Amino acid sequence: MRNNKKIINKIIYLAMSILILLNVVGIGIKDNINKKIHSNILIENINVGKLTEEEAINKLKKTYPIKDFIIVYNDKKWIIKAKNLDLNYNIENSVKEAIKYTRSESKLENIKRKAKLNTKKPYNIKLKATYNETKLSKELEVICKEINVNAVDATFHVELSGELKRTESKEGKQVDLSRLKEDIYNMINKKKIETINLSVLTLYPKISTKQVESINSILGQFSTSFNDSTSRGSNIHVAGESTSDVLLMPGDTFSYNKITGARNWVNGYKSAPIIVGGKVVNGEGGGVCQVSTTIYNAALLSGLTIDEVHNHSLPSRYAPRGRDATVSYGYTDLKFSNPFTHPVYIKNIVKNGAITSKIYGCSSDKERIIIKMEEEYTKDKITVQTYRLYLDEEHNIIRKELVNKSIYKRK
Repeated sequence: MRNNKKIINKIIYLAMSILILLNVVGIGIKDNINKKIHSNILIENINVGKLTEEEAINKLKKTYPIKDFIIVYNDKKWIIKAKNLDLNYNIENSVKEAIKYTRSESKLENIKRKAKLNTKKPYNIKLKATYNETKLSKELEVICKEINVNAVDATFHVELSGELKRTESKEGKQVDLSRLKEDIYNMINKKKIETINLSVLTLYPKISTKQVESINSILGQFSTSFNDSTSRGSNIHVAGESTSDVLLMPGDTFSYNKITGARNWVNGYKSAPIIVGGKVVNGEGGGVCQVSTTIYNAALLSGLTIDEVHNHSLPSRYAPRGRDATVSYGYTDLKFSNPFTHPVYIKNIVKNGAITSKIYGCSSDKERIIIKMEEEYTKDKITVQTYRLYLDEEHNIIRKELVNKSIYKRK
């Protein structure tokens, strides 16, 4: 009895399989005759089942029309033609793929696919949008050129007469190009083109009008004298001018070597006496150390942070022991930085055998400063400790800072 039941079940299963197979094959023959897409096939989530190639293409083009891009900003409007970008959703290719899905070279595979589709398991084909990136970039360049404006820094300058001159800063504009491209890419991927409101970034100047307006007084100054009619004097003029009119923003560092560059004849320097290894010899750029020393002392008196300073091997004639600053391009440098929340400005005046370095800044940053040296003598050397003393209104010392320790050879 049980065996009979098993035989009957097998016969029923076989009959149903044959019916399904005949149904699939029958529909397949019908589809092949009419060249229609098999049921339950989607393209970009649009059901194109039982449609001819032409019907499917028309349906998809209505659902996903290719439109021009419209970009607006204030009263400006730009239209980027889709054809200029070679924009294409490749609908025809996707429809052909849908038709061929149940018409592959493998008959067995076709039967399997039709069986799945007939059991209402849809197959979704994506539209593959393509465009020309180079052409898009060129179109966007046109928009950027019309919108982009560089920010303008405020300027500060001290005339030789001592007059302070300023120019105002201006904000700039820049198309948010990465966001614009992202908006376009998303629209292309979604096949849904809409009007784009252009995002424009504000560019802020590095130096604002408010910052240069804060420069209103001299924080510190120092002068040294020299023989103006020598090659050494000529070098002082060159170095003095190249290190003048320098604006240091908060946190910025002044590097003497970086600003002057190599002290050679190409940069206008002549051969003149210099101190090397405790001896005075002729060398290129003799005299530049007097300029660095003058600026160093102005920086000391202005309360700037001394980051790097070196003394000569022998005491200098133009500055007290412990207050000289030797420099050698590529080796020793004079560096100081601006510790204030306002900018400072370095102005050198070289004339009549004297160089004066003035450091301008905000009056609220000005402090009462005196420089004190403590000397110690031994048989063959002089050791000098240089201190910067900060005073209160009653000239009491409120802070004492060791700036540098100098060691000189005794002659």
